[in-house]
Amino acid sequence: MNKIYFLFSFLILSALINTSFAQTPTISPEFFTASDELTITYDVTGTNLASLSEAYIWMWLPDKSINAPSNINPANSNPEATAQAKFTKSTSDGRTFFSINMVLADFYNQNASQISEIGMLLKGNDWSDGQTGDFITSVSDGFDVRLESPEGNFAFYDSGDQIPVRLIVSEASDVQFLVDGVLEESATSIQEFITTHNVIDDGNTHQLTFVANNGDETKEINYSYSTTPVVEEQPTPEGAFAGINYNSETSVTLVLVAPNKENVFVIGDFNDWSLDVDYLMFKDGNQFWLTINNLIPGQEYQFQYLVDGTIRIHDPYTEKISSEFDDPEIIDDNRYPDLKPYPVGQTSEAAGYIQTNKPQFDWSDGDFVKPEKEDLVIYELLVRDFTDLRTFDAVTKKLDYLESLGINAIEFMPVMEFEGNLSWGYNPFAMLSLDKYYGTEYDLKTLVNEAHNRGIAIILDIALNHQFGRNALVRLYNEGTYGNPTSQNPWFNTSAKHDFNVGYDMNHESQLTQDYVDRIVAYWIEEYHVDGYRYDLSKGFTQRNTLGNVGLWGQYDASRVALLKRLADVQWAVDPGSYVILEHFAENNEERELANYGMMLWGNENHNFRNLAKGNNANISGLSYLAKGWNDPHVIGYMESHDEERVAWDLANSSSESLARQMQRLKLNAAFFFLVPGPKMIWQFGEFGYDEELNNDRLGIKPTKWGYLDNPERNKLFQVYQSLIKLKIQTEILEKQNFGWNASSEVKWIRYNNQETEVVLFGNFSKESGELDQQIVSEGTWYDYFTGKEYTIESSEDFSFPLAAGEFRLLTSQPIENYISEEGIVLNNTGKIESRAKVYPNPAQNNIYINLDYDDMSVQLLDMNGKVVPAPVINKQSKYEVNVSQLPAGMYFMKLSIGQKIEVHKIIKQ
Repeated sequence: MNKIYFLFSFLILSALINTSFAQTPTISPEFFTASDELTITYDVTGTNLASLSEAYIWMWLPDKSINAPSNINPANSNPEATAQAKFTKSTSDGRTFFSINMVLADFYNQNASQISEIGMLLKGNDWSDGQTGDFITSVSDGFDVRLESPEGNFAFYDSGDQIPVRLIVSEASDVQFLVDGVLEESATSIQEFITTHNVIDDGNTHQLTFVANNGDETKEINYSYSTTPVVEEQPTPEGAFAGINYNSETSVTLVLVAPNKENVFVIGDFNDWSLDVDYLMFKDGNQFWLTINNLIPGQEYQFQYLVDGTIRIHDPYTEKISSEFDDPEIIDDNRYPDLKPYPVGQTSEAAGYIQTNKPQFDWSDGDFVKPEKEDLVIYELLVRDFTDLRTFDAVTKKLDYLESLGINAIEFMPVMEFEGNLSWGYNPFAMLSLDKYYGTEYDLKTLVNEAHNRGIAIILDIALNHQFGRNALVRLYNEGTYGNPTSQNPWFNTSAKHDFNVGYDMNHESQLTQDYVDRIVAYWIEEYHVDGYRYDLSKGFTQRNTLGNVGLWGQYDASRVALLKRLADVQWAVDPGSYVILEHFAENNEERELANYGMMLWGNENHNFRNLAKGNNANISGLSYLAKGWNDPHVIGYMESHDEERVAWDLANSSSESLARQMQRLKLNAAFFFLVPGPKMIWQFGEFGYDEELNNDRLGIKPTKWGYLDNPERNKLFQVYQSLIKLKIQTEILEKQNFGWNASSEVKWIRYNNQETEVVLFGNFSKESGELDQQIVSEGTWYDYFTGKEYTIESSEDFSFPLAAGEFRLLTSQPIENYISEEGIVLNNTGKIESRAKVYPNPAQNNIYINLDYDDMSVQLLDMNGKVVPAPVINKQSKYEVNVSQLPAGMYFMKLSIGQKIEVHKIIKQ
């Protein structure tokens, strides 16, 4: 009998197992509640696991994403958890078994009523010992019926086959067995029904139905089968491309590229997830296609492809994923309102969506102009950790804050559908689908639209070096359910070509891979109006095998250069002004060629700035494109990224200095960072000295620390960031052609030798006092950008400026109006308050304080429309307190008046 079952109730990770074997455990009793004592037994005869002396069970609750206490590495766990999870090994009649006894409620440490489904696997002491695949089964909650044979919910058979049938019920019941709705057999008051069915060979799909009634309840199970289908060859409709083609409000054409596959059925809501010859796809060379009509306009349909009767996949180009693993939590948290539940019990694996007549977003960003590359100040952001809500909508509500900081681009860590819900996003599997944990498609489009209307560009971090096991194109040709790609896979390599690979390595030289990647790149620009991409692990876009030789991987690779140029050309064909950013870190001759082609590349200066913050000298010339010999400032320098340890944490854990001194060191870093020509990137919260350690739990959720902005010393650092970004973006005085610097000595300096407004920055990075004695400050009057203080230089030859450890000065030859200062906003124009007003903290959550020498000053708070907003003001001699705790979050103006003199501050309420 040539029988091909689709086993939808468990997952196979065969890449970790040397010998194939039945991975389904035996559980006694067959029907159980979470309060019953169970015996779980794995037969590991003939597998590498049979040689283990010890094995452990790992368990979880799939519908709640809760791990049992044993779901840790037993070798590193506490003794109690290890003992609780340990199997007993036995042999009988030449077979080898691992068994364990437990009560689920006790083992999971959950209320029995909260456990409706369980997941488990067997493994050795560590991953290298091997493991079984995941097994998921339901927990009884009363009357229960289970079809033990045939397994799954449909299969293909050969003519003349017989199907063995075994149905079990938890209580004595009357059972009916129907074939295509016609009663075939029945039995009364039984708990086990056994029979056989002769396969009907007429080219059609047939349904076996089992109905059980215990006198109070009736339950029904359906199973479909057909003989191996004969596929008709028909040319694909003209203009149809791989994926979902919307023909009208009621019709779609589905196209799946699947070389060397025999047949594909479409299963979904529209055919009750069953085999139906009307949904057998036509074949056209390497692809299959089918047109589906009579769809309801605007209605969402979930669907999959069943390939050769064994593989269920979502459409590789679906724009929305239905996940049996991730969606329950999303629904429970209402992260994606009105999300259609996954069709549990009808199918398994990720499904895609079809929706004709989909509502269109009303864009209003037509006037947005992307910032020039060299003017970019990029804010790298992980939606998961940026706010406690972890949503796109929450980021949108923080745009006032980001606008006040002054950045002009946001780079989001990957937002494409990734495995799990709490992730950095570099484990993607559906590249045209938005991960629903962060919110809806409308939410992201709203965020992009609002950012554009504030002059802020949107860049997506995108992982195209690899994909993870749930990816449809991986699963078309792979080992087991989620194992390694096979040699037949035209999109992926069977093994990685470099040592830094994660997931499954993409073959960028394959035409099919290029077609796939090109669609992805075009999609997010066209559909979401994004302004460019940061290509993660771009050095991996190569077929040159360098495994075991990381140095060789970084050497010049002509084929990689050609592949990246091709990809950039594809992106620029969609949007000529879009940003192409590479995380590359290859030899400079390769990076120079890519930079000169128009791409930008990450420039990691984290190690150097961490040393400088601690008073240890370091050369930061890598920030400059000039030091690299590039034609244009295309190095995106950064002091921190998602991958690098936090400078403030390193400083705090190696310094006994006060917080004020530590923040001063970070201000000094920021000054030299921002004043070097070229694009810059900030990792989220670096602007107020975020000091949570990265590497204690590298991928784990980090606290947000928004309350740091209420700390005066951290708020000063924030203001310095504001002022430096403003100087870089909103003035014309930092022209790259007039730039010069010393990046190596402990007392470093930068000079912009402009004709109209000269700029000089100098600072002492050492641990001791020092002085600037370079002839870089010409004779005349200079103005301190941060304090407004004037300096008269009588002779540049005799110039010497003492600097305490960590001290710096930013001087300009002409005063710059309306700058933001450490001490407040200094405005000396007629009609303005002639004082140094200190307004802090800003942004604020509860109270704002104003230090002035005037006793007769009036304070008003106005909204964005100029309307006065009531807010309690308390005059405490020279210190004013404004309570904003009851105001909605947003941007306001604070108007300070003394007679005819007025000063206005922009205020952000968190």
